[in-house]
Amino acid sequence: MTKQILLVVCVSVLLAAPQSLKAQYLSVAADVPLAAGLRELPDAVLVFDKPQGRIVQITARADTQFSPTAIQQFYRTSLPNLGWREELGKTSGNGLTFTRKSEILRLTFSADLVIFDLAPQALSRP
Repeated sequence: MTKQILLVVCVSVLLAAPQSLKAQYLSVAADVPLAAGLRELPDAVLVFDKPQGRIVQITARADTQFSPTAIQQFYRTSLPNLGWREELGKTSGNGLTFTRKSEILRLTFSADLVIFDLAPQALSRP
């Protein structure tokens, strides 16, 4: 009986957790997380589906104090858990580059913006 009560309490706490604790993902690339403090700009979303794969560009703006270093660390930590591998030779000073299967994901940091470019590797620029 005690185990059942404990189980009910745990489930109740989990269901009552604030929405902010739930992982957020990009609206048109549901396999790419959106770091806390970033908000997608709805008018800055571009999506193409091609036979070679999807082409997506999404821009997000920082809601709070923007720290490119903290955001970069978030993506360096979280994306490998989702199968993305950082391409160190292709990473520039103001961005990050990751690959997964046949896709390439570039994150560019500019002012208080993060631009996500997702494309098939075959179509990506060097």
